[in-house]
Amino acid sequence: MRLTNVIARRAAALLALPLLLAACTSELDPDVARSGIGDFSLDRIVVIIEDPLVPPYSRSLSEAQVKAAVEDSLKRRFGRFEGSGKYSIGVKVHGYVLSGPAVPVLFAPRSQLFLSVNAYDAVPARLNPDTLQLTVHEDAGGDTFIGSGYSQTAEQQIAELAENAAIEIERWMRKNPEWFRTAPGAAETPAAAGS
Repeated sequence: MRLTNVIARRAAALLALPLLLAACTSELDPDVARSGIGDFSLDRIVVIIEDPLVPPYSRSLSEAQVKAAVEDSLKRRFGRFEGSGKYSIGVKVHGYVLSGPAVPVLFAPRSQLFLSVNAYDAVPARLNPDTLQLTVHEDAGGDTFIGSGYSQTAEQQIAELAENAAIEIERWMRKNPEWFRTAPGAAETPAAAGS
């Protein structure tokens, strides 16, 4: 099979991932962010990335760099909770697009990160019946209008995408509070940071 066909098929597979997010990520309301998620406290973060799909027009990073960015953002966001239960988050990075310098206005490609996510209890047993398929975009703003490739390094782009992914994962978890049931006789514990 010709190399161009392989690249085209991989790019098509990347774009075929279900799009959960059509808009840019916004931070949670501060009062919501300070509250707990049932009895959630973080046990482990497991991030898997193997041969991610990266279109030829994208900037590229090592798998270790992408994995570290996602792990760091999740640890910062979920390490602040001090509930009585122990839970883990598993993430697979399927691919990403990191825009480089492009023709302003006419072609300013958006950076994106493609993930699948599962939540686990202490057993560990998966809590969500269906794996979350997540497509995360870079933040809206002036640099997005002209393309973030002009104003950010690849490392800055993946850090922003990873932070947005962590926000969306927390939003998803908060929509499913039954996964994080407070133990009988225990009260929900608010987040440690920012309270």
